[in-house]
Amino acid sequence: MPSLIDRVMPDWDFREHHSRSLPASPDIACDALPRVNLANSPVIGPLFALRSLPARLARGGRALRAGNLGDFFGSGFTLLIDDRPRGFVLGSIGQFWRAQGGPRSFEPAAFNANRESGCARLAWSFEFLPDAGGCLATTETRIRCNDGAAFRRMLGYWILIRPASGLIRREMLRLLARDCARACGGIPRTPVA
Repeated sequence: MPSLIDRVMPDWDFREHHSRSLPASPDIACDALPRVNLANSPVIGPLFALRSLPARLARGGRALRAGNLGDFFGSGFTLLIDDRPRGFVLGSIGQFWRAQGGPRSFEPAAFNANRESGCARLAWSFEFLPDAGGCLATTETRIRCNDGAAFRRMLGYWILIRPASGLIRREMLRLLARDCARACGGIPRTPVA
């Protein structure tokens, strides 16, 4: 079965993928995800502060705050696919490598058609597939650059941020596993990939 993200971005230039088995059904895990409190991670808050440092220095902006994951989804992401409890896909368009190159506003149907020069499109999915004793939660990020200039800029940025991006996503899944274990009275299961 193709993943949900394949529907909006079958080809990509950059990709990050992580999975973890959870002690909960897909519907419980999918419902719990937006309530995951990122502030409960000793890692995510400092990484968010570091990511927002260039914007804060350039224009006196605020640091990204580690709150509920659902609040984070609402800032700069557009819901592209909602196929709950199987999962959902969010999208963003922008110049992610720039301190002020934040996401552009767009209608979901325009995501794949966007070819704005110097920009990239980002698709971020969460999927929950049943497995023995619960479900397999997968998060995947794919980025497709609209032109060569965007690719070159994104490549440098990706080399710099990919380790932190992966760490943040693994932390999100760890926090989700902990919340699901509490909700279901079990023990968090270990990461798959």
